[in-house]
Amino acid sequence: MRNITPFLFGSLPKATKILIFICGGVFILEFFLKNYLVYYFGLTPVKVIESFWIWQIVTYIFLHGGFWHLFFNVLMLWIFGRIIESALGTKEFLFYFFICGIGAGIISIVFSFGSARPIIGASGSIYGLLAAFAILYPRQIVYLYFLLPVKAWQMVAILVVMELAMSFSTTNSNIANVAHLGGMFIGYLYFKAMPGAVTGGYAQLTAKFGRLFNKNDKVDDSTEIDKILEKISKKGLSSLSAKEKEILDKFSGHS
Repeated sequence: MRNITPFLFGSLPKATKILIFICGGVFILEFFLKNYLVYYFGLTPVKVIESFWIWQIVTYIFLHGGFWHLFFNVLMLWIFGRIIESALGTKEFLFYFFICGIGAGIISIVFSFGSARPIIGASGSIYGLLAAFAILYPRQIVYLYFLLPVKAWQMVAILVVMELAMSFSTTNSNIANVAHLGGMFIGYLYFKAMPGAVTGGYAQLTAKFGRLFNKNDKVDDSTEIDKILEKISKKGLSSLSAKEKEILDKFSGHS
């Protein structure tokens, strides 16, 4: 894994920073309007199914049940969001974040069909980020619960086993655990559908797909291509100029 910028808020990439601000801002609003916000914007399966309050599968992500719930999710977003956003680029990162959160919400609805109990929190999206990190950097050493050094793939495997065990516990509500597992599962499916992200990152994935559609053009300037791929790796595909995208398209056709 390439070097990541210092662990400072100002160094966070744009989308990660915005998501943290939104979660924090909504949490402040909860001090004054919690019942209202949870009722209308928390994910209540019976309301989504019977009243078609479909917006709840998105809005529930930004509500939290208390300070420590918020703190854990923001901390994980701070640590892993900056890495995943740097790897995928801002637009792709946001798409992935919401796909995991929405997918976790839908899976929660399926497993708690007809429930009137609201589900809140960004944990589905956060666990999706953990899955993404383990897929992109499987051998990177992380400290599970800040104590146990394990490889990233081992961290996710341990979390999956723990979440499964807790989901079958009779003394614990399994709704949150289903959301956690759902976020990981959706994240896994996302990268399964885009195998290039596993072995080479977003830049290589883009080039791989480009080869399917551009088989005749050739670009010989490998130095320029290296610069473009490095730019995508740091800032995402959306950072490219029209000329750079044209060069990348031509390069993608080189077999």
